[in-house]
Amino acid sequence: MNLDKFVPEIGQLVLAQGRTGAFKVLAVSSDGQTASIQSFNISRQKFVGKPLIGIPSSALLPWKEDASQAAARIVREATENK
Repeated sequence: MNLDKFVPEIGQLVLAQGRTGAFKVLAVSSDGQTASIQSFNISRQKFVGKPLIGIPSSALLPWKEDASQAAARIVREATENK
């Protein structure tokens, strides 16, 4: 079991326990205990809804893109920029 404490970084995509979807970190407290996050639509690269403030860092997990998600994103980005 990994006992390292996750401390999110501004701009990082994360998952929030008990919530659906990906979130982008907007701010992190100076002690790293809490963060402000906002729902983020990865495919459209846009924020959704209102920010959530004071979310415990212990409730956040780093978001990891799997190979199929990465491939779909790369194809989408390549075709959108033409």
